[in-house]
This record gives sequence, structure tokens and C-alpha cells, in this order.
Amino acid sequence: MPPIAQRLREPAAFVLLAFAAISTLFHTITFLFGPGEDGSKFSDRAAIEVTVLLSVEVTAALVGAVWLAHVTNHLKTAKVITLIALITIGVMDLFGVVALFSSFGAEQAPVFDPNGSLFGTGWGKTQGFFVSIGELAVAGIGSWLILGYFQQHNPRPAPGYGQPPQGQWGQQQPQPQGQWGPPPQQQQAPPQQGQWGPPPQQQQSAPAPQPQWGQPQPPQQDADSMMTQAIPTVPPAGQQQQQQPPQQGEGGLPIGNWTAE
Repeated sequence: MPPIAQRLREPAAFVLLAFAAISTLFHTITFLFGPGEDGSKFSDRAAIEVTVLLSVEVTAALVGAVWLAHVTNHLKTAKVITLIALITIGVMDLFGVVALFSSFGAEQAPVFDPNGSLFGTGWGKTQGFFVSIGELAVAGIGSWLILGYFQQHNPRPAPGYGQPPQGQWGQQQPQPQGQWGPPPQQQQAPPQQGQWGPPPQQQQSAPAPQPQWGQPQPPQQDADSMMTQAIPTVPPAGQQQQQQPPQQGEGGLPIGNWTAE
């Protein structure tokens, strides 16, 4: 956008907004009360003002004012301009619909209506109805666009608003008070891998049965003695020969080398 257009954005938006608001205000007063019109009927005023209330020029002025307030970057007065435009186009739509259906009761007069037909004739009412329906559709689209711009200024809730905080793994979740239930179970921390230490012990062996009364008790052996007995000891070759017992003869005396003393 050129610099001169950037400087004229806010004044141009207020000028368009003022034109649309003033036009809607005075035509609504004329339609409802008819000041300066002696003896005019409500339906006659409705047939005259319906096409002016739903004017396409007024709708375009309101949409243009809101667009200038939001193009490239928002003006400081963008919310105020959008709010006034939304109220103006709402009043225009409301009284335009009332005037549209009230115009069917207009009486015939030797004058021309805003559409160029004789006022109050059947053709003039039919032509005015369809033209006003088209203008009402354009005003409805303009209302939808202005409402979309206005919703951008509504405060948005913070992310995660309304959601309960989630606890970390292994932590107990708080329970609502006043409810019956089992107490919370304590969770055991998982074992940490990668540390040096003794392996977990296996299940303990069942205790040995106790002997009955009067029977001798078997000797208790610990694990070290059992391991020692399980491993056989092999003596050296020289000691095996020395440890052999002497051979005995038939007479019961040991056989060996007798030496005289």
C-alpha cells in the first residue's frame, strides 16, 4: 500500500462509516414517524423507504470502512469502527425487512416510485419486492463479513484452559474429596539399569522339615562345607605310595623288610 494511502486509511474509514450511519439513521426516522409528511400512511412510507434502507451503497460503505481498518495491520480504532458498522448494518437489515412487508399495503398514486413504476400498482409492488429481496441478500453478506472481522477482537482463552493438569509418570493423582474408595497404592520405582551390584536373590528355599520328638537331628551343614565335600582332592603321586597300608601276611603280621637291631 502506498504511504499516502496508509496515512489516509483511518480518515477514509471514518468517512465511509459516518455516511452509512447517517443515511441509515435518517431514513429509519422517516420510515417510522414521517416528519413533515402530513397524512401519509405507514405503508406508503414503507414503499418509498424500503429500497433506500437496503441500499447497496450503504452496505458497500460499511464493508469498506471495516476493511480499511484491518488491511495490512489493524488500526488502533479498528474495534470501534467494526462495532459501529455492525450495529448500523443490523439496524438497516431489521427495518428493511419490516418496510419490505409493509409496502404491500401502499395505495395507488399518480407518482413514480424509486424503481420507476407507478406508485402502488400491482406491477410496482412486484418490482419493488424482488429488487428489495436482492438488496437484502447483499446486506446479509455484508453483515456476515463484518461479524467475521469483529470476532477477531474477542479475547481467546489460554491454551489448556479448563483441562486438569496431568501428573508425571509414577506420581499419584489427587482424588476428589468426599468419595469412598480404596486407598491409593504406592507405585514402586522401576529398577535402574546400568549399575553394578549383586544380582537379585532367587526365591528362598523352603526350610528343612523338623525331626519328630525322639529322633536324632541330622547334622547341619553350611554351604561352604557342602561345596568343599563336593570337590574331590587328589594327592600327589609320591604321597599315594607312602599312604598305602602295609600288606599283612597269613599270620597276621605285617610283611616287610626285617632288619636286625
